[in-house]
Amino acid sequence: MRRPCRTAGASMVRDTYNGGPMNDRLHLRPGFTGILPKLLNSFGAVVLVALFSLPTALEGQLRSAGISQGADSRLKVYLDCQDRRNCNSNHFQTEIRFVDWARDRTDADLHVIFTSSGAGGGGIQYTLDFIGLREMDGRDDRLTYTSMGTDVQAEVMDGLTHAFQIGLLRYAVEAGQGGDFELAFRGNVVNGEEGGDLGEGGGSASGAVYDPWNYWTFRFGLSGNMDIQERRSERRINPSLSANRVTEAWKMDLTFWSNFRRQTIELSDGREVRNDTDSWRVGGLVVRSISDHISVGIDAGAGNSINQNRRARVNVRPAVEWNYYPYMEANRRQFIAHYAAGMEYSNYYEETIFGAMVETLPQHRFAFQYRAREPWGNAGFGIESSQYLHDTSLYSYGVGGDISYRISRGLELNLSGDASRVNDQIHVAASNFSDEDILLGRVSLPTGYRYEASIGFNYRWGSTLTNVVNNRFPGSVR
Repeated sequence: MRRPCRTAGASMVRDTYNGGPMNDRLHLRPGFTGILPKLLNSFGAVVLVALFSLPTALEGQLRSAGISQGADSRLKVYLDCQDRRNCNSNHFQTEIRFVDWARDRTDADLHVIFTSSGAGGGGIQYTLDFIGLREMDGRDDRLTYTSMGTDVQAEVMDGLTHAFQIGLLRYAVEAGQGGDFELAFRGNVVNGEEGGDLGEGGGSASGAVYDPWNYWTFRFGLSGNMDIQERRSERRINPSLSANRVTEAWKMDLTFWSNFRRQTIELSDGREVRNDTDSWRVGGLVVRSISDHISVGIDAGAGNSINQNRRARVNVRPAVEWNYYPYMEANRRQFIAHYAAGMEYSNYYEETIFGAMVETLPQHRFAFQYRAREPWGNAGFGIESSQYLHDTSLYSYGVGGDISYRISRGLELNLSGDASRVNDQIHVAASNFSDEDILLGRVSLPTGYRYEASIGFNYRWGSTLTNVVNNRFPGSVR
């Protein structure tokens, strides 16, 4: 069943298909002009098969089958995986054969930026931003594909490939490859005709979707592993449980995680050292959307930490957040100001340097973050600060950033760094630390600062195409 929904005032067609795992989650953004939206609106789905010419209405883009179009007419695409989650370039290069894959942006006709973000029901929304280059400069579009939390890897990759093919079709036609495609309808037949817009029983196509779970998704997990050697052994068990609900108006996350570890190490003098830890965490988040730029919520959590001398820690913080850009653009750019204030309860294993075993303290936190994913690369910058309100001399603040910048053809520079001033380690135990506890990471050493930095570059040269994929001798067997 096909239920198209048109949004007033925008040239957007949002088609929903109940019959298949791929087509039911493909969305076109405003600005996707040309023949493709009309074809999708009329025919539903596109099958890319190089067999015969399109109608002569696109005569400016098509040629007779007897005229050779040459290799120069093939669209050159540069895939920019700014989110590595399921951005499998080898898979796309193998499955999408009607374009040439460029190794560098400067050699391409089309730059595709691949990003993703979490969606309701445990799914993931993938965004493909198509940016025209050279003769296609200014022809920019966007497609999103949303997978379900129950999809297996093959279903996700098939859906992404299908979305990618549809997004590339318009550009391939404009590059002169229109005569190499066949269009086929894969929808249902209504009243003996293809392409009907009526749902079951002739009802309205714009009816609300019924969800018996009211958008709630639950997950239970249990994993374990063991590593046993002659003088060293380790066993772990990790149960977890989560529940979440995501709509346009609300975001709710409830999580539980635990880790039970038993580790034994035999030293050179024959002594046996045990490093047994039981860790757990519980979290809860409720967020209400106020507008395209503002959200409010409550963030709560509880857990323990041997490293931080905490038998139990519970915090509850109401918060407000403002984003300069609309949240729908968060995959590409965001500038966020976040403020939270609340209470923190701590129960310690050992008495702290402040003489406390149990305490409840007020605390607040500021955070600012800017992040952009652009054709030249990606960059992020953030500032954060927290402070205990019962004693304002207990605080910490930090600044950090990273940038991946394409300097020129094949040359990319990567920089990152973080710097923090730390003056709020109220959890530090007053007793002396043993060498074994320090080496095993069971204690948090006092410090007044933290600094991290990295720098690197990559330079690639040679062939400008990456069309060929050879999967022989994979790294997993060598």
